Parts: sequence; structure tokens; C-alpha cells
Amino acid sequence: MKTSPRRFRLRDFVRPGEAYHYACTDLTLGQSARYHDHDYHEVFWVLRGEGAHLLNGQTQALRAGALHLIRPSDCHRVMGSDQAPMRIVNVAFRSAAWRRIRARYFAAEPDWFELAAAKRVWPVDARAAARLDHWSERLAAGHRPAVDLDGFLMDLPQLRPAGAQAPAGPLPDWLARMQRQLARPEVFAGGTPALARAAGRSPSHLARAVRHWFGRTPTDLLNEARLDYSARQLTETSRPIIDIMLDCGLNNLSHFYALFRHRHGMSPRRYRLQARPTVWG
Repeated sequence: MKTSPRRFRLRDFVRPGEAYHYACTDLTLGQSARYHDHDYHEVFWVLRGEGAHLLNGQTQALRAGALHLIRPSDCHRVMGSDQAPMRIVNVAFRSAAWRRIRARYFAAEPDWFELAAAKRVWPVDARAAARLDHWSERLAAGHRPAVDLDGFLMDLPQLRPAGAQAPAGPLPDWLARMQRQLARPEVFAGGTPALARAAGRSPSHLARAVRHWFGRTPTDLLNEARLDYSARQLTETSRPIIDIMLDCGLNNLSHFYALFRHRHGMSPRRYRLQARPTVWG
């Protein structure tokens, strides 16, 4: 006898005031969830180990190196493995949040969540893996506000498969260490010279490697670190916006506002007002 899928509801997973559900979980075969559909959109990716994904009656292997987009109408089940327990990151959010972001930023493109199942599995190259590491850390922290979810959804174009083939082999150790240094204010405030010193490479060598592995420039990475730091300062402190800007190594307020609006979809002041439970003067 065929088993009907169980219905999962987002309200059973999020607390009042939260805009999304985030989980980083180790799964063995015995810890797998029931076959289900849900009333929300979902994104998940595997960090390590292996397992299987039963999606709309079809079973596929799960391994690290792919991002999965799940729509509400999908019936699915993620199964771990006893031989190689699987660590998986899952982000679930209201479908209305995705419709809002898509209408505002991606209206001219097809809805990626409505593509055929095979096209909703995106390979994760080194650049996308770095972005996912960043978002995993950010989404896991704090009270899970809508501004963080919006930033993640707005960053989906950075996670899509690129036309060019991803570089082969693991990320060089020195470049991985440089990534970890990016979050330090003394590094991103010092610009490209400070980043090159942290990497132990010349600025030109650094620029070539960053372009090769991430498809970006060192300035792109620095500005992302500056703006993520700024966002945390805006939500966690009442410091003046101009002081936060100067901490980042920037000295043009109009340029700072333009960079912040491009990354977070709103001005620094609006971000602070929307993210905090009270209004700061």
C-alpha cells in the first residue's frame, strides 16, 4: 500500500519573529526524515559524507558538491548513511519571501525553483562553496531576521552554475587561509595590500588566483567582508554609520551607501531599523 507524504509546516519549525529555519545536521540512515511535502521553499547542500535523496518518487545519490532547490509541491526525503554519515545544511523559508525577492530582483529570469528537477541541482564550485560557507555562518547566528534571508536569496545568482568549467582540484591552502583572514577588520580595512600580505602573495598573484578560483576580484571579496561587518555593526551596536564606514577603510559616504544598497538591497539606516527590534536614535 502506497504511503502518502506527510505535510510539514514552517510554523512548526520557526519561532516568533524568525524569518527562516536553519539547521546543520549529521544524518545516518536511521535519522532520516519521513517522506513529506511542505508549505515553504527550501534550499539544502551537503558538506560531507553521502546519502540519498528521494524526490517525487525518484532516488538519487547525495554527496558534497551540489546545492538543491526544493519547491513546496515536491515530495521528498533525505536519507543519511551509516557508513559515511552525512552533514547537511538546510534553509527553509516562506514561499512569499522568495516571491517578493524574485519579483524585485529576478523578474526577467525563469523561476529557478520551478525548473525541471535536474536543473534544480546546482554544482558547487570553489567560489560557490565560499559563498555558502559565508551564508551558513551568518544564517546560523542571531535571531534570524528577514534581512539575512533576503541577502541569501539575493545572492543566489552567485551560486548558480557558471558557463565555464570550475577549476579542478582543491582550493590552495594559502588561498583558504586568506579567505579566513577576510573577516578581520585590520585586513579588509587595509584594502588589497593588506589582503596580499595576509595571503603571503604579491597583489598580482593574488588577483590572478582570486579570478581563477572565485571568478571575482580581490576588491569584490574585500567589499563583501566590509559590508558584512557593517551589517553586523548596524544590528548589534548603535554606533554612527559614518564611524562604521571608516572602520571598513572607506571614506566616501555616498560610495559606501551605494555598495551597501547593492549588497543588502536597502540603505544602512533602513537595514538597522528593519533588523533591530527597537529604533535607535
